[in-house]
Amino acid sequence: MSPEEEFGSCLENAESWMRMIQERLEATDNVQGPKAALENRLRETEVILAEEPEGHLRLDRVLLKAESLLRDKNDDEKHEIHAAVKHIKTLWEDTQINMVHCHSRIEWILLHWSEYLKAREDYFLWLMTMKQRLEPDLELQLGLKEKKLQLSHHTILLSNILNQAALLERLIQESGSLFAKTEDETVNEAAQQILKADHEALEIKAKEKVKILEAIVQEHQEYADMQEEFQNWLHCMKEKINKCNTCTDKKNPMERSFRELKELSDEVSRKKGELDNLQVQATTVILSTSPLGAEHITKDLETLRANWNNLKLSCQQDQVPLEIGFHSVLESKSRAEQLEREVAELADWLQSLDLQPPDDDTMETAWCKCLLTRSSILAEEPRMEELQLKLKEFCRSSQNEEELSNKVLSVIREYKRVKGQIVKRCSQLGARLRCDFQEFLREFQQWRNSTINLLHLPLDTEDGALTRTYLQNIEDHLGHSNQLKIRLDRFQGLEGMLGSVYSEEQTAMFVSELREAVQQRIFLTDGLLQRRRELQMNGGDPSACKLLLKKFEEWLKTEDRKLMSILAAKHPRSSRERKNRKQGLKVLQSRVPQGQKIFEELFSAEFPGANEEEKQLEDLRYRWMLYKSKLKEAQELSVQGSNEVVEFRKQTSGGICHYLSRACCAALPLQLLLLLLLLLTFLLPLIEEQDSCSVVNNFARSFYLTLRYQGPPPT
Repeated sequence: MSPEEEFGSCLENAESWMRMIQERLEATDNVQGPKAALENRLRETEVILAEEPEGHLRLDRVLLKAESLLRDKNDDEKHEIHAAVKHIKTLWEDTQINMVHCHSRIEWILLHWSEYLKAREDYFLWLMTMKQRLEPDLELQLGLKEKKLQLSHHTILLSNILNQAALLERLIQESGSLFAKTEDETVNEAAQQILKADHEALEIKAKEKVKILEAIVQEHQEYADMQEEFQNWLHCMKEKINKCNTCTDKKNPMERSFRELKELSDEVSRKKGELDNLQVQATTVILSTSPLGAEHITKDLETLRANWNNLKLSCQQDQVPLEIGFHSVLESKSRAEQLEREVAELADWLQSLDLQPPDDDTMETAWCKCLLTRSSILAEEPRMEELQLKLKEFCRSSQNEEELSNKVLSVIREYKRVKGQIVKRCSQLGARLRCDFQEFLREFQQWRNSTINLLHLPLDTEDGALTRTYLQNIEDHLGHSNQLKIRLDRFQGLEGMLGSVYSEEQTAMFVSELREAVQQRIFLTDGLLQRRRELQMNGGDPSACKLLLKKFEEWLKTEDRKLMSILAAKHPRSSRERKNRKQGLKVLQSRVPQGQKIFEELFSAEFPGANEEEKQLEDLRYRWMLYKSKLKEAQELSVQGSNEVVEFRKQTSGGICHYLSRACCAALPLQLLLLLLLLLTFLLPLIEEQDSCSVVNNFARSFYLTLRYQGPPPT
């Protein structure tokens, strides 16, 4: 072969061999899959690396052939040879790099995997150990010390578990990293969650046991503290009782010893509840204690209760003789304190009495206050007598109580002084009241005589000036009447208190004169009002007529409302309801004559050019007649209903037909009465002095068809 052919053959063999090596590397360069597959690939890369000297040998042959060939070639041919040599060198360098890289990559992943498996194996070993330690149930311990040691042991186990959480987290991270590179199912997310779940379950179990043990230790600790506190209290109480029995108080030895012993006995009795609570708590503690420990707790508690019973019995035995001796002293002291309190209350009450009322009070107010104070003073007189008896009894049974006796005597003297002062003041105010009432009667007599003279004057309305003077005098007398009414009301308010200062004869005379004055004032005031109304109406004062019209309309509305409220109860059942209904109708009927008189005065008055007032008057006429009709009908129905009730109660049989016939007979007069009222409604306008279409059309007033026409009727 020629040198060129030898060079070409060596170059082609070297390149094909390198291509073959790279293809093997490409087939091996993969880190995905299980660990066994990676180990096989690692062995393959080691075989490939072992063939590296073969590659060097083939490259050296190419370089030797190229060197011998370059000696006899021109520049162009040398350039081609250099290019081929450079190409084969570059290919060999790439092949070497790929060989080393592929081997290192697979080797590193396997190393990582081995370290992870070792760490996981260590964790699993620790996990199994911890499960074995936490698996058995908690053992019952002898006492509080052993329970605390058991709690400390499980607290350490829990702390170890919590500390391993960081290692578990790193282990899970490594597993995730391996899965991201190898995608092996043994290190996927599910395997990571299993690791985490096992650790969490172990942690929960450890926490539960620690929590249970903490509750057990706390419960036993509280019981032990209460037991120790109760034991210390027993020792302290024994010392106090011994000290109480040897009391050296010179002033009140029996009283002090008894009180202290009584307090100690009460305190011992109150401790029973605490001892019972200790028993209940011991029952709970025994449930979490070993049998031997429960036996110790029971014995200690029995000893504690026995000591308490002995202490209670000792207090009761020591208390009996002291109580007997102290009883008399205590009773005497109690009576003295009660008497002193009563004396203090009486002294404060006497001091609080208002013996001198303010000057701005009226005579009536001052007299009322004085009578109330007098009544309260006299009501305390039996109490003062009882106080004197108590003082005598106390002085017989006690000694050296001069201070209390002086207080009692002082308050009795003060009571007598206040009593005399208030009785004297009431007599003075009563005398002033009699004088004021006599002065009022003289003033009332003057007003009465003047009013009678005023009412006896002739009613002459032709002279306008004289009429105005007459009206002014009436107004003055009415104003004076109102002032007299105020004073009469004041005297009437004192009627109930007259008997406390006056005799029965004087009180009866006062009341008689007072009521006579009230009746005379009402009678004369009504006369003045009637005379003022007559003067205003006859004097042709339109404003007075309008006022009277308005006042009468309001009165009629009020009366009609009262009638409707009575008629609202259509069927009164009880005799009391029927009686109240009848009495109400009677009262309304008694006021009809007065209303009729005012109504006639209104129709006798003139309203020149006042069409609106005329229409209002016609409307008022209709309402007045309707009101009287309803009132009369209600009265007749009330009487008829009462008779029917009496008759119906007498008859227990007779049939429905007989009852209907009686009802029809009773209703016939009522129907005739309604027909007569309807006829009168049409006939009334014809008797008026003034012809008016508004009067003729009075019945149709609700339709407002009235014609405003003055003169004879057009028909």
